[in-house]
Amino acid sequence: MRFRFRLQRVLELREQAEQARAREVAAARDAAEAAQREADAIAALRSSQRDALDAAAAAATVGELQHLAWVVGELDGRLQTATEDATRADGERELAERALRDAARDRRVIDRLRERHLERHQDMQAQQDRSTMDDIALSQFTRRATTPPASATAHPDSP
Repeated sequence: MRFRFRLQRVLELREQAEQARAREVAAARDAAEAAQREADAIAALRSSQRDALDAAAAAATVGELQHLAWVVGELDGRLQTATEDATRADGERELAERALRDAARDRRVIDRLRERHLERHQDMQAQQDRSTMDDIALSQFTRRATTPPASATAHPDSP
């Protein structure tokens, strides 16, 4: 008898859901890394502009200083936005990882159930085989016990 797990389709759907969650985690990680790289790049640019403002403070005109201060202010705003985006992307990554863990747990539950069913099926199959072998051995034993020996049934004309 062939093993058939009745919840196989559910197991397959859980595996597909887990794979989908894994893809979402990968995308969320990529997005979080990109957002962090962007925030780091803006922070580096802001730092260099701030250094330029500090260096130009002694020799620059008032207009140049105002312009550099405005650039640094704009970069501060962009840095704040980029940092918030990186934080949000990191939160989305954490949510995706949690969803992946949940999907993996759900799949493992059905997978363990399948393994238990398979073990039970194999045990029943082995018991059935042992029973069949016992029946064969018993029938051969009773046949030998009820059949007279070959020498007693030999034909009187044979040597």
